[in-house]
Amino acid sequence: MPQREPLSPPLLAVACVLAAIPAAWLALSADALVAGAVGALAGFPWTGLRFSTSYLPVSGQAWAGSHAPALWTIVLLSGPVASALLGLALHGILEVVRSAAWLRVLAFEWAAFATLRLPALLVAGVAPGGRGPVDELYQRLGEPQSGRWAIAILALLALWGAARLVARLAVAAGKAWMRVDGRPFRRHLVRVVAGYPSLAALAAWSAVTLWSAPPWMAGWLLLTFALVQVVTA
Repeated sequence: MPQREPLSPPLLAVACVLAAIPAAWLALSADALVAGAVGALAGFPWTGLRFSTSYLPVSGQAWAGSHAPALWTIVLLSGPVASALLGLALHGILEVVRSAAWLRVLAFEWAAFATLRLPALLVAGVAPGGRGPVDELYQRLGEPQSGRWAIAILALLALWGAARLVARLAVAAGKAWMRVDGRPFRRHLVRVVAGYPSLAALAAWSAVTLWSAPPWMAGWLLLTFALVQVVTA
């Protein structure tokens, strides 16, 4: 039986973008479940997973009471970090066992979205019009101006590291479909399997839950997209 020809780059880009949307939804669901479980263990009432008006999964948590800063930090940030680690682990396992191609693409898009989402959460906590768990953490601690420049610098460093990791994973995962013998080819591959899909998923999620200032959101998304290309080795 003749081997099936790989998808052309435009079709592969469309397929990856379509996979990135459900992958992002799964990543957000894992985030909400972990945050809810950790919060419940810490003593915050949890009513389970629920869905917003835009059908995004959120943790039905009652954030109330006076708690130590370390506890607030763990409860509010455990979900995003756990979602990224789970996505990376799932991607690695499916690549090792050579699972079905569609399942590996879905796992990779989960890992890429959840990893690039972490620095976005950091910068949204200190930029005008930003929301999210880091902003919530500042509100709970009652120190709205403390350490904001340090968090902004940390967000940029985290974005550099996340972009580098996603680019490496994209080259390793996508070399079966596209050429990687040269930096221009690798950058094109990263753009197709990681850049466009992550940009679409991050934009859809950010517009709904993370930013109320479109210029800041657009600037960060473009920086993320560009950096993923620049750090591709």
